[in-house]
Amino acid sequence: MKKLILFFKRHINRETIYYLIFGGLTTVIGFSSFIVFVYLNMSIAAANTISTVLAVLFAFVTNKAFVFRSKSWEAKLVIKEFLSFCTSRLFTFLVETALLIVLVDILHFNSTIMKGLTMVIVVAGNYVLSKRLVFRTKKI
Repeated sequence: MKKLILFFKRHINRETIYYLIFGGLTTVIGFSSFIVFVYLNMSIAAANTISTVLAVLFAFVTNKAFVFRSKSWEAKLVIKEFLSFCTSRLFTFLVETALLIVLVDILHFNSTIMKGLTMVIVVAGNYVLSKRLVFRTKKI
């Protein structure tokens, strides 16, 4: 029990709570737009691509401003962060898309359920990449 309490004290803070809140909103944007695009008879890959672009744009702004509190909006820094953010998101997007193609198109599992499951992997991966690579603060 002490180890569990220590784990929560170490890992649950303002940053992780905000990440979960804005990550939840990002998930709603990505998930709901994915469902709409699938309903409109888009391919799984196209629906996932467009929904991911919408979610990434929202996530970048909220992660920069609220989660990781990257204060500077200087163009050079924003461009660098945005490119790093998009690169890390591209990696998790490719993993997610590959999983969805295998699970939905090849194995014929339900697209909505599989999207939900793959999003869990994506959220965890995105947090680690954003914290460690994109919005890291320099230690002096």
